[in-house]
Amino acid sequence: MSEHAPLVSVILDNYNYADYLPEAIESVLQQTYPHFELIVVDDGSTDASRDVINTYAERDHRIRPVFKLNGGQASAFNAGYAASNGDIICFLDSDDLFMPNKLAKLVECHEAGNSFVHTDHQSIDTQGSPCTDTIKRYRYDGYNLFLVYYLSKYPGNVTSTLSLTRALAEKIFPLPHEQDWRIQADDAIVFQAAMMTRSTFFDQKLTRYRIHHANGHYGKKNSHDYLYELLKKRNTLKDIAMQKISTGRTFLGNSYNLAWEFSTHRTIDLNLVQLYMKVLWFEMEQPFLKKMETSLSLWNFYRKQTMVKRAKNT
Repeated sequence: MSEHAPLVSVILDNYNYADYLPEAIESVLQQTYPHFELIVVDDGSTDASRDVINTYAERDHRIRPVFKLNGGQASAFNAGYAASNGDIICFLDSDDLFMPNKLAKLVECHEAGNSFVHTDHQSIDTQGSPCTDTIKRYRYDGYNLFLVYYLSKYPGNVTSTLSLTRALAEKIFPLPHEQDWRIQADDAIVFQAAMMTRSTFFDQKLTRYRIHHANGHYGKKNSHDYLYELLKKRNTLKDIAMQKISTGRTFLGNSYNLAWEFSTHRTIDLNLVQLYMKVLWFEMEQPFLKKMETSLSLWNFYRKQTMVKRAKNT
């Protein structure tokens, strides 16, 4: 991270959300942290989005419009990143909103040494009122290479909660195979980032995630064919990330490495223990006695962490 006050690049991707776009832009302009640029990428909208973007850009020099032909979400992210200059890169879908202190909190978190951060979110309806959602939060800070590679775990949250340091973004962008990620392109960010570095969950609702009938992914019941193709695309991302970090299957075949990764997590509960046990016993080829030894190591570490937590609470 640079010595000066970090510049934050907010990449706002938009496609035919002219009705929501003003609120999204205003949520960035109203940030308490002033050192940002807002890159609004319009992915070939056919509604009034271009007029909205141009009107705001004329008012505020921090807004940088990028107009392109329709290519999908990954192509919009790539175009936005190519136009960015920030030390920190974060993302905002045009139907979502940032809380006023979001960028200030993100800067604090990244300057503490975290390169990949995702926050919690508050879901809202079309009118902006709080509502519930079925999205599972991944709350485990730490390295997740084994969980991503073997179980396709998603150590992140919705697009508008994600942020990266530029050093990490340079390894991830441009996102590969744009045509595969016309929607759900946050996978192409999260899967690579989570295999390259530790994931950090910032437990504050700094994003307002809007749920409505036109959501590109949330609430959709996908066909078996779609889910099968998604598995193939995710595995392609894993292969690409493995090449970038120069880590071979030898590392991922060693249960000693799995145990050390487990110990990097700041929050450890039974669910996390079960995930690593699943990798160890059903995914890895290890001698039975080695699996027993590693299992004991995981349980002992979990037990010690639990005892420390209880001691702090008494």
